[in-house]
Amino acid sequence: MGTIKKKEYSYIEKYSTKTKYKEDNYYYCGDAFANAVGLPGPLMCSINMFLGHSNTAKTNALILSAVDAIKKGHLPVFIITEKKWNWEHAVQLGLQATKNEDGAWEGSFIYNDGFDYVEQITDFINEILDEQEKGNIPQSLLFLWDSVGTIPCKMTFDGKGGKQHTASVLSDKIGMGLHSRITNSKKDSYPYTNTLVVVNQPWVELPDNPFGQPTIKAKGGNALWTAATLVFLFGNQKNSGVSFIPATKSGRKIIFATRTKISVLKNHITGLAFQDGKIIATPHNFINDTKEALEQYKKEYSQYWNGILSGTGEIVLGEAEESIEMDE
Repeated sequence: MGTIKKKEYSYIEKYSTKTKYKEDNYYYCGDAFANAVGLPGPLMCSINMFLGHSNTAKTNALILSAVDAIKKGHLPVFIITEKKWNWEHAVQLGLQATKNEDGAWEGSFIYNDGFDYVEQITDFINEILDEQEKGNIPQSLLFLWDSVGTIPCKMTFDGKGGKQHTASVLSDKIGMGLHSRITNSKKDSYPYTNTLVVVNQPWVELPDNPFGQPTIKAKGGNALWTAATLVFLFGNQKNSGVSFIPATKSGRKIIFATRTKISVLKNHITGLAFQDGKIIATPHNFINDTKEALEQYKKEYSQYWNGILSGTGEIVLGEAEESIEMDE
């Protein structure tokens, strides 16, 4: 057998590329979040999805991601279409924001809730990315969209389309457009990291036959699901499956925390998917689902709760009250 000479395969070197990529890095949602799912939070330079029914603490994770982004010197860009945004809640979770003389909240972030349809959002994100490329926004960007399933495409907004048109627009604008712009920042040659986190609600598609298994879907079609590198599920697939934790003082009772399941439905980084995590969402942070963590939280924020639960006496933590029966 003859020896293969290197020069006979020079075209391999000529046409091969060896692109260098940044190491994986994450936005940090706290120790309790990491303990529950095995990951710190959303992956940078990618599309991430927080999937879950209402009141399952998805927005908490969104805000905590923004808080960490600011600590890292990155610029959070809030895209709010849910119409349930609460500034006081965001500040309690650590977002540094103050109200100016006109009543508007200001801080090291961009906030926009003036959208009517999907195309306005994707145009807005592209405009921000264009400004970054021009050097007018010299920061890494974290886009935070809350939430996808609450806004139609332009055709549907104008009364000329339906859900299938919205799914088609998301596929075109995000699956085939923004996805590339976001993930290109993974290249080591790109000076910044750009990340998109979307909040979404699930729905379960029943099988065509009685022996089939139901499958979980995300609102807005498959485009975002396909484009997402990480999908975190809060609560159950069929329902929220949360339980509420009360506190009582001098006969007064208040629900102050929510216990929810949290798992990784999709992981294109390590392939690991923790399916049995639980976490407790409080007004101030995520904590571990343990009695010790609850008692420590009560102690740390006793002055805060004394202001809410008036009267004398000790603050007593009650047993969790399930909102609905949790799926097995």
